Amino acid sequence: MEVKDILYQAISGYQEQRILSDIVHGESPTTISTIYDHCIPELDMLTGDKSEIHSSFAEGLIHYMLTTALIPSQRKTMHQSVEMDIVVPDAKTLALSPQEAVVISFPKTSDLDAIRKEVYELKKIQSNLDNIWVVLYRQVPVDAKVYSLDIDHFTFANIINDLISFSSNKKQSKLKIFKI
Repeated sequence: MEVKDILYQAISGYQEQRILSDIVHGESPTTISTIYDHCIPELDMLTGDKSEIHSSFAEGLIHYMLTTALIPSQRKTMHQSVEMDIVVPDAKTLALSPQEAVVISFPKTSDLDAIRKEVYELKKIQSNLDNIWVVLYRQVPVDAKVYSLDIDHFTFANIINDLISFSSNKKQSKLKIFKI
C-alpha cells in the first residue's frame, strides 16, 4: 500500500461531509488528529525514510482539506526560482503583498541542514517569517513557524484553523472558505 492509498482510505472512512462540518465548526484539529492517528501504524509499516513518508501524508491531507473547504491555494509552484509546496492564496498575492500570503513547506527529510536551507530559500520570497510555515516530522528549531508531526508535540492538527484565523485578519480575504 502507498501513502496516497492510506490517506484516501482514511478520508473515506472519516467521510468528506464530516470533514467539511468539522472545518466549519472550528474542529479541524480533531479531524486531522483522528485521521493521522488512525494512519500512523500503516505509515510506520511502509519501507523508507519515516520523515518523508509522514511529511508526504501530511501534505496530501492538507491538499485534500484545502480543496474540500475551497480555500484558495497553489501547489507545487515556483516564484523567483524558489519552489513552494503550497502557497495560500497564490503566488501572485505573494509577489504583490507578501504579508497577505502564507508559504507552507513539507521538507521530506529530517536533516536539519537541508531543512534550514529550504527555509533560507523561502525567506528570499517571503520576508515575513510568521508567514513561512514548515511541517516537520520532528520538532526542530528553524526560522519559521513549525508544525510538528511528532505524536508527543503534535501541532500539525492546528494548521487549518491557523489558516482560517490568518485569513480572517485580512481586509479583503482571498482565503474565505466558499463551501461553507
